[in-house]
Amino acid sequence: MSLPFFSADDVTSAVSMQEAIDAMEVAFSSVNNNTAELPLRITMPIADHDAHHLSMPAYIHGGKYLTIKLINVHTKNPSMGYDLINGVIVIMDAKTGSATALIDGKSVTSLRTGAASGYATKILANNDAAHAVVFGNGVQAKTQIEAIQIVRDIKSIKVIGRDSKKVEQFCDIFDDTVSLGTINDLKNADIVCTATTSQVPLFEFNDISNGAHVNAVGAHGPNKREVPTELIQKSKVFVDSLSSSYKEAGNILIPIENGDYNWDNVQCEIGELINVKTNGRSKESDITFFNSVGTAVQDLVISNIVMEKNIGAT
Repeated sequence: MSLPFFSADDVTSAVSMQEAIDAMEVAFSSVNNNTAELPLRITMPIADHDAHHLSMPAYIHGGKYLTIKLINVHTKNPSMGYDLINGVIVIMDAKTGSATALIDGKSVTSLRTGAASGYATKILANNDAAHAVVFGNGVQAKTQIEAIQIVRDIKSIKVIGRDSKKVEQFCDIFDDTVSLGTINDLKNADIVCTATTSQVPLFEFNDISNGAHVNAVGAHGPNKREVPTELIQKSKVFVDSLSSSYKEAGNILIPIENGDYNWDNVQCEIGELINVKTNGRSKESDITFFNSVGTAVQDLVISNIVMEKNIGAT
């Protein structure tokens, strides 16, 4: 059996960031209204290589395809010149169960992660949000920037990373609104995105101003966190999936384990805002926080577009 393979370039040419952001509304809504079949992802440690493998199946009722994403995350890869994340998405016909195609998993992951933050920013950030800070200078950080630039009229984006030279090189791929930043830039930030592999908070709560919106996408494990406990306590907290967050959202789990927070304080899944047509922000001074561990249904809706643009066009 020979299956068509859609590369990263195929994904990029088939799905614009705007289309990906629009698709997140379908994904988040389906998680919340239970029309998505979304088992908890299987995580397999590869300890001798400081890595782990993830298997993530998904299906939306009535859909043409079901997918399973197979992803490997090797922490040491970037220092050796390799990609942090590698993987593939297997596309299967929902009616017959037969394998239909393969799609590059890394590109879909980065696109849908950026799009998730873009959608959260669209519905949670203040309308006049114009200044952003992004932590990280990898593939995930790139799509964070691309997404927030689409949903808000951004005047400046400051990027913070461990290696200033690498950050400057990263910023060079964008226009001059994107530049090297410092922690002090957080005070002026209307939007903050964290896209790192950090296991400790990247900043203090007092660094954040009232009215800010924060997207945290890097910490997807019970022992990883990018933001301080006080931010969780004093923000309106939204998640992509409660069932996944109960297992993997270290930003929330660590404060809970320390007795400093409770799941009852989480506002809701972001899909609930869509399904009940309500606002997540009640006033401009609210600090809103979107914690994303990522769900396979996000990969599914992006994969659907890739298939429609390629298979559907033939």
